[in-house]
Amino acid sequence: MNKRKGLTRRDLLKGAALGTVSVAAAAAGGSRGLGILVPGGWGAREAFAAAGSPNITKFLNPLLHPIPKLTPDTTTYPGTDYYEITMAAGTHQFHSQLAPAATFRYGALPYLGPTIEAQSGKPVVVKFINNLPTTSHPLQASIDPTVPDPVMYPGLAPGRATPHLHGGFTAPQFDGHPHSWFTAGGVHGSHYDTLPGAGANEAIFQYSNLQPGAPLWYHDHAMGITRLNVYAGLAGLYLIRDAYDTGVPGTGLNLPAGIYEVPLVIQDKQFTPNGSLFYPTTSGLPAPYPHPVWVPEFFGDTAVVNAVAYPYLDVEPRRYRLRLYNGSQARFYNFKFVTQAKVILPFWVIGMEQSLLPAPVQTTKLLLAPGERADLIFDFTGLAQGTLVTLKNDAKAPYPGGQGGGVNQIMQFRLVKPLAPGGDTTTPPASLVLPAVPALTPTPGAPMREIVMKETMDPATGAPTDVLLNGKWFNDPQYPTPDETPKVGDTEVWQFINLTVDAHPMHLHLVKFQVVNRQPFNAAAYTTAWLAWVAAGRNPATKPVLANYFTAPAVPPLPEEMGWKDTAKSYPGEILRVIAKFDLPPLTTLPAEYVYHCHILEHEENEMMRPFQVV
Repeated sequence: MNKRKGLTRRDLLKGAALGTVSVAAAAAGGSRGLGILVPGGWGAREAFAAAGSPNITKFLNPLLHPIPKLTPDTTTYPGTDYYEITMAAGTHQFHSQLAPAATFRYGALPYLGPTIEAQSGKPVVVKFINNLPTTSHPLQASIDPTVPDPVMYPGLAPGRATPHLHGGFTAPQFDGHPHSWFTAGGVHGSHYDTLPGAGANEAIFQYSNLQPGAPLWYHDHAMGITRLNVYAGLAGLYLIRDAYDTGVPGTGLNLPAGIYEVPLVIQDKQFTPNGSLFYPTTSGLPAPYPHPVWVPEFFGDTAVVNAVAYPYLDVEPRRYRLRLYNGSQARFYNFKFVTQAKVILPFWVIGMEQSLLPAPVQTTKLLLAPGERADLIFDFTGLAQGTLVTLKNDAKAPYPGGQGGGVNQIMQFRLVKPLAPGGDTTTPPASLVLPAVPALTPTPGAPMREIVMKETMDPATGAPTDVLLNGKWFNDPQYPTPDETPKVGDTEVWQFINLTVDAHPMHLHLVKFQVVNRQPFNAAAYTTAWLAWVAAGRNPATKPVLANYFTAPAVPPLPEEMGWKDTAKSYPGEILRVIAKFDLPPLTTLPAEYVYHCHILEHEENEMMRPFQVV
């Protein structure tokens, strides 16, 4: 999968003159100041790097581990674990050689939120309190009033927030709908809801946890400002435990636990000379380009793990469980573990976003898209004391055909500690017997959904102006009814038809799904037919038949995709098929509205996101 190529933007522009863009770039002072069109994608990282982050010493500061965990209150809402989390402004020093930066925070931590550990089947209730400033933002100059469309979404001021439990089996009123935001001043979005007892600047959400043990996370989801709120710090871990994955040493599957279970929230950032977080403050494109600030993707030049830039972790010669979270805006990571002698070491994948895999998978590399998570066992046994193992990345940006690289080194593991008394008694990964993942089958008569993914290009500059699903806006006044209306309890196959040059991590709220397959198709021919069909009025009887454009047989999912997932990679020139059962959790009334979207944050903001309704 890693080497697949699709159409370039040059192909999709069908002859739009690159010379026009180049002239404009020269007039603006070169590619440093302007996003220029490059084969395989818009070079956002190169275009907006400015001088780049200050030079800092890698592997100087220790990893934050463990990330502090909240202690539940079990009395306020009997039968549940109850927490209170305040959203507020803060400051955080990402590296000892950088000055503190202004951030947003969940709870007491200055960046990232505290960990919530839930038990499968036991509800969690969280009161979120919004004390964020309503007149300023750590990335104030990066707010683009044209994203999303101000006609549909007026008044997009700072301070709006709504938490979304990514991967949660959650009633819609607590799911973090993009319009469920609320502010410190008590202003509420159209979909705001709460359990009784919340103040005007609060929302009380209930999470069912009726799902297997899984590495979920919570992050902001307010329409038009998600990319900036998450980048500023509004994200945290939410681990569900069950009988297999207990988190307790010597129980369940006998996995590494305690200090030997290490969450790694991996993000890419860029910093200004004074240590502040940098995010583009101009698109760099001249009028009539409609978005003065928004960029299609942003890629930082500095790896940050658990809120620390280029950290290290001292380890023992034993097995560790690493819980990897891709929390970046747009960057894909192709992870490898490499010694100072340049030896690439194997590791075992035992789970992904929504569950353990049906069998462990040994590999030497793993590709993760934004929003995806992975559950790994890495064994330091047998390595010599003093061995340094660097977590590296060689994925291009944008992925897969971009010209940018960067962030090659992520963090370092130092084998400098002796084995603790008692040794390593965890089960070797090759011997793990993991729970089965029963295959889903479609409900007879259920439709096979088709979701077309396509960029809109600005004719003057050749740059993307938005990325739409089925050619529709999120709240499209021309198409007010959701296209996807699965029935409660039905199992459906959704097909994501990628007409863009980027790989997109597609995320469905509410459900856990299985990857069915991927299939190459003639994207250029289908694009022509589909655009003609849209222009003619979208008559269902004349819609292009997708099967007529297949160019090769479907290919099965990769071994690490054989478990339950909630985010999957859709590659250029391919159809991604996933299958999900649309059950609903307690406290849900019909119709139940959720959303699905690309998890490249710049894309979901403008406007690669659509609602669906369970009916």
